Amino acid sequence: MCDNVATAELPAHLSRDFLRACQNEDIHRMKTLVDKYGIRNWSDLRHSTSGDTALHLAAQAGNIHIVKYLCECFDMPAFKINVANKDMKRPLHEAAQFAQKNVLQYLLENGASVDALKRGDWTPLMLACTKNGPAACQCINALLSARADAHLRNKDGWTPLLIACRSGDENAVEILLKHLPKCIDDRSNNGRSALHIAAFHGHEKVINLLVASCANLLNVQDSSGSSPLHEAMKQENLNAVKCIVHLGADVSLVDNVGQSILHIGALIGNSKAVKYVLKQHWIDVNLQTFFGITPLMMAQRNNHSKVIEILIRYNAK
Repeated sequence: MCDNVATAELPAHLSRDFLRACQNEDIHRMKTLVDKYGIRNWSDLRHSTSGDTALHLAAQAGNIHIVKYLCECFDMPAFKINVANKDMKRPLHEAAQFAQKNVLQYLLENGASVDALKRGDWTPLMLACTKNGPAACQCINALLSARADAHLRNKDGWTPLLIACRSGDENAVEILLKHLPKCIDDRSNNGRSALHIAAFHGHEKVINLLVASCANLLNVQDSSGSSPLHEAMKQENLNAVKCIVHLGADVSLVDNVGQSILHIGALIGNSKAVKYVLKQHWIDVNLQTFFGITPLMMAQRNNHSKVIEILIRYNAK
């Protein structure tokens, strides 16, 4: 243990100096401050705005040496591993969000709460799923091995799988599906499926993986009646649209107000998508919504001149 001497009061600048030394990965400076001021509890030294401690910063940066120093060289209560900032974010959240696998594994092995919730009901697993790449996948695997609950939802109803589908790493999605096959049925609070999310963000590899796991996702509709194909129409890149259609999506589906995929393209001014749909003869150019609105009327209301030109070329009225 570090031999720290208790002091009645610590100077106001000490938190700033200690955290700055941590950010600079200057463990010698940190030890000097500890010895000089008799610091016994580093969790008292926090960022004034966020409430971050040195352990939060070291976990975020992946500095395992400072993490071990803070966790092993102070005679502090057991809560130190799970110390929370003002957003209830723990060091494990930081390690997961920044894909710091070594720190994450160390924290788990030393008592970090694997399903701790920060503000918005985000778990470390959810934060790990916001990132792409091998390091993120290693963190996801480590958290699942530590029995992280892949069923948990944040305040918007997003599960780890839904978050991974937004990020677009097919390897992360595959890990989650293999660990918990039933998570393919996850829906957000507004009824969006994993395929809705992957389609909206144009992640073709994830789209293929999801449909291979559950073909029924192709035509599922969310609470507004939108299908994954409706969501893909919001992308300037047409590859997601082509991919979903090729996999067997119903091009004639309309949402709760009768909007077809052509209406969606006209609404947002996606001229490439509008031209593609019309060229394939999937949708009547003058198809009306339940309120009598045509794609041309939508394009005119939103001043999408290029879309208007295309629609008129295909005999829109």
